[in-house]
Amino acid sequence: MLVILAVLLSLQAITCSASAETIYVEPGNSIQTAVNNSHSGDTIIVKPGTYDGDIDISTANLTIMSSSPHKSIIKAKNNAFNIYESNVTIKNFDIRGPGRSSGICFSFDRNEGTNGAFYCTAQNNKISNFSMAADIGFYMYSGSESILNNEICNCETGVYAFDLMFETLTVSGNRITGCDNGLYIVDAPCIITNNIFNNTVNVNVSDETVNIFNTTKITGINIVGGPSLGGNCWVTPSGDGFSQTHSDNNGDGFADEPYRLEGSGYVDYLPLIPQNASIVAFLEPPAQEE
Repeated sequence: MLVILAVLLSLQAITCSASAETIYVEPGNSIQTAVNNSHSGDTIIVKPGTYDGDIDISTANLTIMSSSPHKSIIKAKNNAFNIYESNVTIKNFDIRGPGRSSGICFSFDRNEGTNGAFYCTAQNNKISNFSMAADIGFYMYSGSESILNNEICNCETGVYAFDLMFETLTVSGNRITGCDNGLYIVDAPCIITNNIFNNTVNVNVSDETVNIFNTTKITGINIVGGPSLGGNCWVTPSGDGFSQTHSDNNGDGFADEPYRLEGSGYVDYLPLIPQNASIVAFLEPPAQEE
């Protein structure tokens, strides 16, 4: 009986020591130090302030978040986050890069001693001034990422995905604007829905994998204020994008015809037409100086 009791007490101690913790990062302290001291399952909450980038994450099942959306600012001299393990979630930050010709905001990869960055999520971040906002590549290193509800602007490429094989990337609810390329996809199956694209080139995509650019029509307020979810809003800085030049005569929030993406065989069968006045104003091209 005493032996059984001792075993139970040992198991309880192990369970308690392995329980998830919440780690707080105050202004003036280092996010990297908090990551280095974390364990699988922990949550790191970053208080409002300005912090350094180049954060390496080699712990799986970790959540790193700003305590107040976009009040914690990360200024990266190179990359902001290098993610080497799975099930990492990063959300609610304002992340600023060194310039659109260098740096990656989220690099999903693998280094020695890690398993690779699979099933990670970047959510509700403001991302600007990087060469790439998110870089997901090579099937043995990363895949099945979710890029959700971020504002990505003034980057050379918004989201780059390469050689993901059967690992599906989800890109949904994002505003990707002012980039040379919104999405650059090579041999990477993706589900791409409910985004605003407003870039020089919105999508570069090969025809060698299955990519989906709309859900079936379901009720719900979409990213441009319409009453249903479906595809994406396709606009350009020059004002001649599909969603800017096509009609929605029945007022359902979708264009009256599908959008066949230039240079590929892909189709968005439910392209969004802006209905919210503030969104329409946001998408209008800037006035030309006389």
